[in-house]
Amino acid sequence: MRNRQPSAYTQPRRAAARVLLAIACLVGGMGLTTGQASAHVVYGDPLNVNGNQNNYVSSNAGWLAGQNATTQTDSHLNRFFKFELTETSTVDFTISAISGFQYVPFGTTTIVTALDDLNPGYSLFTPIALDLVHDGAAYPGQTPFATWSPFALPHDGQPGAPTDPNSQKWGEYRSNGDFTMANDVPASATSHFLFGDGNPTGNSITGNYVLGPGVYNLVVGGVNQDNLDTVFSNVVASNGCGTAGAACDAYTAARIGRGFNIQFTAAPVPVPAAVYLFGSGLVGLVGLARRKMKASV
Repeated sequence: MRNRQPSAYTQPRRAAARVLLAIACLVGGMGLTTGQASAHVVYGDPLNVNGNQNNYVSSNAGWLAGQNATTQTDSHLNRFFKFELTETSTVDFTISAISGFQYVPFGTTTIVTALDDLNPGYSLFTPIALDLVHDGAAYPGQTPFATWSPFALPHDGQPGAPTDPNSQKWGEYRSNGDFTMANDVPASATSHFLFGDGNPTGNSITGNYVLGPGVYNLVVGGVNQDNLDTVFSNVVASNGCGTAGAACDAYTAARIGRGFNIQFTAAPVPVPAAVYLFGSGLVGLVGLARRKMKASV
């Protein structure tokens, strides 16, 4: 249930949901702000404990790239959050670009200040992506990657994912459809798309939904077409940055972090007073019937 008119990016698909929330960070090819490094989906502090958080995404194009069903996209260009609802609730959140956010890129000790120009987009899924899943971890039935995809190469000591010279698949994340990713166990799961929205011209976006009990992913990424053109053309030209040179440098520069703040709240949907009155009325009728039965004995 939305409080505002959906944009052209909105992909509604009704489904239930509500909250006890836990955050998940997909550390998109970069490190956590504390210096902890990861290139996988990693779940951390609950959002219901800290519903006002600052974070970052790699590039300004992750959500937009995920709209393409053919290429799909590198999940590391997005940030994953997770929340659990124990009862039907109204969920409200606002995602806004911020300035001055600092982080440590994966594999380095250098502190980088994120840019403040994020055009935010978000998607909601259930069930959630498994812990430590990432693009390219092999699983039965996995669709081959393009040979230029960074995930066509072996990584983390694991065999390379299947490739096909005719494939155009870049990564495995979708922002407007179901997606499947595995971890190195290996274990895989398919997350089902519920709905999403993006703001290609501004730096803030809000969402308001009534969701039923369940566990959900809220995934944040960028919606900037110019940045996507730069990122995508250079990842192809550099063979996933497997070839050093200007294209790889341009790809890396275009993926610099974009800082954002997320504010999240969830409140149980009150049961209408009429329901309580109806319930108390039933109790009264049951009591009356019992008294009549006793009197007739």
